[in-house]
Amino acid sequence: MTASTAGAVFPTETVLSDGSVFRVVPVEAGVRAIRAWVEHPWPMSPAQALALRDRLGWTSSPAKEWMFTTDHDLEEKDASFTTVEAGGDTRTVVSFHLILTSRIPKDMTNEAVPITGRAFDAYVEALTAVYGQGKRGKRKQHASVTWTLPSDASVRIGTVGWVIGADIDSPAGNEAARGEAQYFDEIADENDVPYPPDGADSGR
Repeated sequence: MTASTAGAVFPTETVLSDGSVFRVVPVEAGVRAIRAWVEHPWPMSPAQALALRDRLGWTSSPAKEWMFTTDHDLEEKDASFTTVEAGGDTRTVVSFHLILTSRIPKDMTNEAVPITGRAFDAYVEALTAVYGQGKRGKRKQHASVTWTLPSDASVRIGTVGWVIGADIDSPAGNEAARGEAQYFDEIADENDVPYPPDGADSGR
């Protein structure tokens, strides 16, 4: 299955029993947006992120330029990027978040979840065709798959309930996350010292 054909396996717009409409971004459009961000040269400045927004035809929130309304017809702010200080007065983009399903009333969740499941599988298949086999998350309640590119930028697509979201992390963000994980692993190892038997001298 390719990104251009994957959208056929699930409805992109469904009228639920209460009259509300559940929308899922077609795979071709979603994958195009994901690739535009994760394959952008890194590091990425806020100005470059806004230029990419313009190239995609998206618009920013009047008060928060880092929050976007895309052209995916979800009728809400459905994308955003996050920055951190990069030295001096400069900032750099470390992550980007894209929502791929519309909001619905909570009591309609059971109707939307089967559609979400098929859509998630279609996205995984399409992204696997582009980036190869991804790494599946271990949490059963929150299905996810992550692909790490040669640049060390990564894209993670995940689903919980009726929501599908894509998260893109910069190479610097991934390096920082690995360093933090290693630090906590070392702390855990240092604390994982067996207590001496009762009555034994601990040497302290």
